Amino acid sequence: MQRRQRQIQPTDLRAKATGVVVRELRDQAGLSQERLSANCGFDRTYISRVERGIINPTVSRLWMIADALGIPLSQVAKRMEVWIVDQDRTPMKPSRG
Repeated sequence: MQRRQRQIQPTDLRAKATGVVVRELRDQAGLSQERLSANCGFDRTYISRVERGIINPTVSRLWMIADALGIPLSQVAKRMEVWIVDQDRTPMKPSRG
């Protein structure tokens, strides 16, 4: 039986912000990863990796995603900035130990 690899968790807030915002916008548009990826000309796994923060899309690819979602790239960037600011305001969880 093949063992599953451990999922990579992003440590960079910018990569995570990109993924969170793309997923939120995709959900709001009522699109599946398959439909969004087809509209962009990407493989579904590419969108999945973007949403999980594993990879950071280039500006041109992010622009293609924004176009496929029917929103301006500037709105995507603004939502990413707001998400990062919100994370900085969120209190840290107390550590155990």
